[in-house]
Amino acid sequence: MSGENEPLLEQEQSLEENKGEKKRNVFCIIIFLVGVAGLSAAIIISYFLYFKYVIGLKVLALNVWGMPAKVGSEDKELRMQAIGKFIQKEEYDVYLLAELWMRPDHETIRKLVPSGYHMSQVGDFALSTCDGRALPSFCSGLAIVSRFPFIEKEFLEFSYHGSIWNPDGEYWARKGAGRARVEPHPGFIVDFFVTHTCAVGPSYSNAYYREHQVAELVGWVDSSNADFIVLGGDFNTDPKDNETSYHNLKEAMISSMEEFFVVIKEWLCPKRATYGNPRNTYSYMYTPVLYDYIWHRANRWNMIWTNFFDVPFLRAKKVISDSSPSNSTNGTAVEVSFSDHEAVTSSLFLWKSIL
Repeated sequence: MSGENEPLLEQEQSLEENKGEKKRNVFCIIIFLVGVAGLSAAIIISYFLYFKYVIGLKVLALNVWGMPAKVGSEDKELRMQAIGKFIQKEEYDVYLLAELWMRPDHETIRKLVPSGYHMSQVGDFALSTCDGRALPSFCSGLAIVSRFPFIEKEFLEFSYHGSIWNPDGEYWARKGAGRARVEPHPGFIVDFFVTHTCAVGPSYSNAYYREHQVAELVGWVDSSNADFIVLGGDFNTDPKDNETSYHNLKEAMISSMEEFFVVIKEWLCPKRATYGNPRNTYSYMYTPVLYDYIWHRANRWNMIWTNFFDVPFLRAKKVISDSSPSNSTNGTAVEVSFSDHEAVTSSLFLWKSIL
């Protein structure tokens, strides 16, 4: 009898094993489907969050060399026209301009600002005592052109202005920082600062005044409650200088140039010098230095980073007349730089945290 029962037992065992295997297969399939669904959901959510909460901004900073001709600049009116026409191309979202000292030059550029863009007025970033007609006395020379409407505008004057005994005129200028708050996308609050610090003198560095100015500048940036802060301008200090200015800025913010190029030899070199650049038609004869920067930082859980950085060589056409009787043409056209400084440009990505 026992032999007759063995096939039945084997069948029951086989059925039990099949049931167990089916359960395991079903369980594995469920786990797999849950995993696929979770991964798909994570990808979709990440994709949605990235494109919903990340925007791009293109920024240009330029010292326009707007000193009157009697103080040393060249081809000023021609260059201001060229700068204004360049802004008309709308290649950047925000333009941070320094050394736009004179009111007529400010007006030249303002008239060329394209429809839909906004430009700060002279009085927005200057004291009421600013001249700007005969001389740049008590002016800051700062201006911002923005694709986005201004929410706030504020001028922050430096407490240190150079020595009254030095011939550089720093004491009589009223340098500082211009702050403009914009909202390039709903919920993205950005403070743009433009600045111009104390210049190097003919036989002295002015480092004392510049270091104090940078310390004030860092304090203003620290006090901003915007989601993102972007600072640009002419800082008149090279990373190699024997002073604390660049180091203090680097402690507070991130340099777009340094962030993008990473390797020092790629950015701290003559071809990317912003003053004394070998390709500059006005300052090529001077030692190449890096004076102009774009810095950035984010507050709270937000993030900002540099996608691209460049030192473009911007040029204007200048016609040199030839009074020779044998010359049947009006003159010879040559290219000149927009300024004795080179511009710096940065493409930034801004990520707004949902927290």
